[in-house]
Amino acid sequence: MSIRWRLTLWYSLMVGLTLLLFGVGLYFYMEHELTSEIDLSISAKAEEVLKTITVVDRYPLPIEQVQLPDVNVFATPNTYLQVVDRNGRILARSNNLGRQALPKSGYPDDGASLAQGYFETADTGEQRLRIYNQPLIWRGQMVGLLQVGRSMQPADLALNRLRLVLAFMGTVTVGLAATLGWVLARAVLKPIDRITNTAAAIQEAEDLERKLLYEGPDDEIGRLTRTFNAMLERLKGAYLRLAEAHDAQRRFVADASHELRTPLTTIRGNVELLQKMGDTQPEVRKEALADIASESERMSRLIHELLALARADTGQNLERRLTPLHELLGEVIRSARHLSDQVRFEPDEDLTSEPIWVMGSHDYLKQLFLILIENGMKYTPSGGEVRLSVQHREGQVGVSVIDTGIGIPAEELPHIFERFYRVDQARFGEGSGLGLSIAQWIVEQHDGKIEVESVPGEGSRFTVWLRELTLG
Repeated sequence: MSIRWRLTLWYSLMVGLTLLLFGVGLYFYMEHELTSEIDLSISAKAEEVLKTITVVDRYPLPIEQVQLPDVNVFATPNTYLQVVDRNGRILARSNNLGRQALPKSGYPDDGASLAQGYFETADTGEQRLRIYNQPLIWRGQMVGLLQVGRSMQPADLALNRLRLVLAFMGTVTVGLAATLGWVLARAVLKPIDRITNTAAAIQEAEDLERKLLYEGPDDEIGRLTRTFNAMLERLKGAYLRLAEAHDAQRRFVADASHELRTPLTTIRGNVELLQKMGDTQPEVRKEALADIASESERMSRLIHELLALARADTGQNLERRLTPLHELLGEVIRSARHLSDQVRFEPDEDLTSEPIWVMGSHDYLKQLFLILIENGMKYTPSGGEVRLSVQHREGQVGVSVIDTGIGIPAEELPHIFERFYRVDQARFGEGSGLGLSIAQWIVEQHDGKIEVESVPGEGSRFTVWLRELTLG
């Protein structure tokens, strides 16, 4: 069952239940009011009759001491009067009763308990009568009973008409309520139908640029529309990121295949050369083996870098601990002096004189700075210089690697941390294009930041900023 039908059904049921409760309440209220009016009328009539009764002291027959008035004087077409003695014998009755008599109820022994009179409803078969029974008390004993009855036929006719009216009006009202509920449910759910149709169109066309249009109030549907549009925006972003990741992965695989194919081709060519020449030319054999060793080392380094990036892609977090950065930089300086014989490496003199503490991974921080230093030496011409310096600002320590190399064009700077990316001027170098990607991942794992400044033809400056700890 659709929501529209369920809303209509519930609305109709609630209206029907409300009308039922109202109709039942109204019916019983009207029945009570009509019965009360009859009771008031016949009790008043009994009071009038009692006022006209006289008593003559003639002993020993008590009931004969009571002189009754002409009850016909008090009778009306729908009101009947009757007087009976204690034994139920009719002493007087109004002419409109004909040969019939009002139903007589039993009498308790204690007549005084009935001195106030009581009401009862009797069914004669043809109609219902409302009867007021007023005991006649003489010297503490009930000597007779005055009965005033009134037909309830007019009241019953009125109640029957009321039942018909309530049933008819209830049926019509529930029908109108069902129709109105259907129309209202359709109007309320129409924006949801538009949302459904738009969502289906978006799904079919895969058009995440499309948005839901809603010009209504800021109600539940308005909030649903905003939420759906926000979800589409997030899906669009996720789709774009997924597409970019897919393209990056495809480029990564292609570049990795290309980078691995080159050393493999060189190794295979040298192996084939050795197989053909054997030991006949020692010099050529020596050069071939040197090429094989160099390319093997290059492949090993490339695979090591790819594994490091694979760990980064899996979301691996580095284990960090309190690290003396000044001591770590001392180790970096000692290792960096052997990286190149053609480029001077000049660290600042007071680089390790001041204690500097950071929260980080000793091995990965060392790898980070060596990557930056090696990268600077790789793209600095012979006779150039690479410097290492430290500066402080607002609770942070910055380690800078400055080179006098070829520099990086401004349009290339946003891409230098991409995997396998190398600026055009460096395409013919021996680098894999993965070093800066690894460096950026290490910096991110340390909640740091890496800044790059470069001028083509003059050199580059890479600065790593880390949060400095104060011990004390």
